[in-house]
Amino acid sequence: MSNFEVARRQKQEPTATLLVRVIVCFALFLAGLVLIGIGSSDTGASSPFLFVGGILTVGLSFGLPMIGATER
Repeated sequence: MSNFEVARRQKQEPTATLLVRVIVCFALFLAGLVLIGIGSSDTGASSPFLFVGGILTVGLSFGLPMIGATER
């Protein structure tokens, strides 16, 4: 069996900061989904760029909370 332990934070961030981060990440996620939808339904020359931009935006929405994270 493994002895798994969660790494504790040294200092908890203020609640307002966490709330703003969650709202920004959620907005980025929804914007990325919209860009993917527009890029996949449009037949214009910019549709591949919109689709890839949507994928990158969704990735950013998941990666943004990881800034400042540490491994134990």
